[in-house]
Amino acid sequence: MISVLLVEDQIAVREAFKTMIDLQDDMEVVACAASAREAVNLAWVHQPDVALVDVQIVEGDGFSVVEQLRSSVKNCRCIMLTAFDMPGYVNRAYERGAWAFLTKTIPFTQIIEAIKQVNAGKHLLSHQEIPDSTHSVLSNRETEVLQAAAHMGTTAEIAEELHLSQGTVNNYISCILAKLGAGNRAQAVRIAENNGWL
Repeated sequence: MISVLLVEDQIAVREAFKTMIDLQDDMEVVACAASAREAVNLAWVHQPDVALVDVQIVEGDGFSVVEQLRSSVKNCRCIMLTAFDMPGYVNRAYERGAWAFLTKTIPFTQIIEAIKQVNAGKHLLSHQEIPDSTHSVLSNRETEVLQAAAHMGTTAEIAEELHLSQGTVNNYISCILAKLGAGNRAQAVRIAENNGWL
C-alpha cells in the first residue's frame, strides 16, 4: 500500500484528490496539510512514501517543503503540482529534490500513475512520460451518464434518457468530474474520449 501525504491549501481540491487516491486499491492518503509547517510535521509523524505538494501554499511554498522533506524524511518522494505550467518552476522543483513536476490540468489517471512510478523509483520530467491507463476509472453507469452528457444539454434531458432522477444524475456528474480531475462536463468528455473510454 502506497502511503500519500497531500499538501494543498484549497479545501475543494484537497478533498477531490483525497477521494480519488483513497479509491485506489494500492494507495491511501495518510495525512493532509494546508501549510508548509504542517506538511513537514505530518511527514515526520506519518513517514509517507509519496508527497503530492502544491507549489503555492500558505506559510511558505511547495519548493521549501520538498527541500525540507528531502533532508528530513528521506524515504518520502515528492511530486510537485501546479496550476501554472512555468518552465522556471520545473527547474526549481528538481533542484529542490522533486521526483516529478505535474500540472493540475492533466487527467487524474496520470497523477495516479505518476504516484505509482515515483514510488517505484522513477523520476518523471513531464506528464508526457506518464502512460494513460487503458482501464477506465469510470463505472459502467458513470460511462452511460457521461455519454448522455456528451449529446444532451441539460440534466433533465440526461435524467429522462437514463430513467434517473435529476439529483442522481448530478451525483454521478460530480463523481465523474472528481475522478477525471475535470472542471466541467465538456472537459470530462474530452478526457474520457482522449483515453478511449467513450
